Amino acid sequence: MIEGLHILRTPMCEVFRHQDGERWCFVCRKRRQFEYVRQATVELSYYGPTDHIECSACKTTDGDCFPGTVREWSDY
Repeated sequence: MIEGLHILRTPMCEVFRHQDGERWCFVCRKRRQFEYVRQATVELSYYGPTDHIECSACKTTDGDCFPGTVREWSDY
């Protein structure tokens, strides 16, 4: 039994969002508009901003990736 478990959750805020084109959403099972979203922590943090692709309809992250695949971001 685990007592006193604490998970640190840092509040995030959206830095920017822009249209990334229409493609197939494997969650909605329809063609949908997708958006590129960048979020950063509200407070000073060791970690940098995070990026993800989001379906405009169901708000699923990486819903355009075929099931079983993942999106990898490069730094350059």
